[in-house]
Amino acid sequence: MFSNNSMTTISHRSNAGKYENDLKQAAGDALSDILKMPGPVILFSGPISTGGFGSVADNIECLLSFISESSKKGISVFNQIVYERRLDCILKDHKDYDYPLLNYFYKPILESGKINGLVFLPLWHSSIGSTWEHNFAVSIEIPIFYSEHMLVEEVEKFYSGLKNKINL
Repeated sequence: MFSNNSMTTISHRSNAGKYENDLKQAAGDALSDILKMPGPVILFSGPISTGGFGSVADNIECLLSFISESSKKGISVFNQIVYERRLDCILKDHKDYDYPLLNYFYKPILESGKINGLVFLPLWHSSIGSTWEHNFAVSIEIPIFYSEHMLVEEVEKFYSGLKNKINL
């Protein structure tokens, strides 16, 4: 079973409860949005706060570009960026890496079974959160695709395969 204990800090363990309820509520709201989407639903994983292009703004711009272009092609994508401001407000005084975000927001979403595939964007491996999402997705057997060339056409092929798998 997946465990992130090796990545967890003492500070995280002592303050986790402070953020748990608000993050779980945000995850519940996100799941309500996901349930309204036609399946299959994918999630893009890439750097936001660590790694990637070196700035949060550039990382979010890359993620939003993939989400936007894929959505235009009829691909159901959970847009986690919509929740970014709310999540930042919840975690505004959190000093360490945002493991509560992973444990109480992303984990329930991924465990729900409503995300049918994860697409890992270039540079995902430079991100603590994306690495966590990757390891967790592998542990619960969510299909994974690695987009190496920043091409939405790659994502279309993966999505088509998910649709065929779900419709069997």
